[in-house]
Amino acid sequence: MSDDRAPARQPAHEQHPYPAEHGVPHGALPDARRDAEHEPGPGHAPFALVDVFGAEPLTGNPLAVVDLTEYARCGGADVDERWLRRVAREMNQSETTFVLPGTHGAVRDLRSFTAGGVEVTGAGHNALGAWWWLLHTGRVRPAPAPDGRAAPLVQRIGGRNLDVFVEDGHGPHGGELTMRQAPARPGASVDAPERLAELAAAVGLAPGDIAAAPAPRTVDTGAAHLMVLLRERAALGRAVPDKRRLTAAADAVGAQGVYLAWPDDTPAARPGRTVRARFFNPGVGLDEDPATGSAAGPLAAYLSAAGLLAPGEELTVVQGEAMGRPSTLRVAVDAEGAPRVTGGGSLTVEGRLSLASLRADRR
Repeated sequence: MSDDRAPARQPAHEQHPYPAEHGVPHGALPDARRDAEHEPGPGHAPFALVDVFGAEPLTGNPLAVVDLTEYARCGGADVDERWLRRVAREMNQSETTFVLPGTHGAVRDLRSFTAGGVEVTGAGHNALGAWWWLLHTGRVRPAPAPDGRAAPLVQRIGGRNLDVFVEDGHGPHGGELTMRQAPARPGASVDAPERLAELAAAVGLAPGDIAAAPAPRTVDTGAAHLMVLLRERAALGRAVPDKRRLTAAADAVGAQGVYLAWPDDTPAARPGRTVRARFFNPGVGLDEDPATGSAAGPLAAYLSAAGLLAPGEELTVVQGEAMGRPSTLRVAVDAEGAPRVTGGGSLTVEGRLSLASLRADRR
């Protein structure tokens, strides 16, 4: 008996957002790619390595992303947090993000862990890279807004609902995203001479290498990091952290990591404000990070509060040069004091993750 009923319409955020790649229309993907991307099967989950904030593959900050949405929707039991940490250790990236069905009005929930098993609750490359992949592969698509632009998606990470905006422009590897962080919360500053001297020594520099104003300060837009402005670019290159001392210096002001930044006012700099930066977070096993959205957002808020960044002005952050993984992040602070971080990604690896170990952990 034939069924003349029209097929159910896919929710807007589940439709394909971008033109098909290599001339293959969506819905007619080669079998191998369909298996890897859209039909992982009951015993597997799709995963990818995405280079976030880089202009091309093998630049930017690599991120592992594992999509557990279909596993959970098909009746999978709650995912054991210990298993998430084990997978993050197996991926051995600075961070691994797990995508789960949305709760509390979000399209998707995200959980991110370092290779050392520390959960990351800030929205940086760990979140932007995950959304870039979800959109790039057609797993999620935003609905159109009344003004014709894409309506923001809502992600839930670290107990917060935050917006993700799809930009109009598309690069060679997909579109760019703008991700709103939480409004900035300033924390403790480092202004006493003896504390400045200890901070400088912790990054292998002299006290005179650190700018006196604005004083180094912890800023939190989802993750608390210590912002430190340097007087010259050479100091940025000379920095060699002492892991123990740097961890202690960050702990003393309630910070996780330390962001060294040098304002680049040379004629070759991009229009507007440009800074070059390096990020260290040895307390979670991250010696240096090539691109750190969860620190670039606080940096923009820090500069804005000091009057060094005009309201709504875009800040370009260049990072990762010392690691051979150049990255570019763009940030602006909105009227509510919340940074908006913009960037894209490049797809480097896709595959399937066996869930056998997840089932074994539940026995």
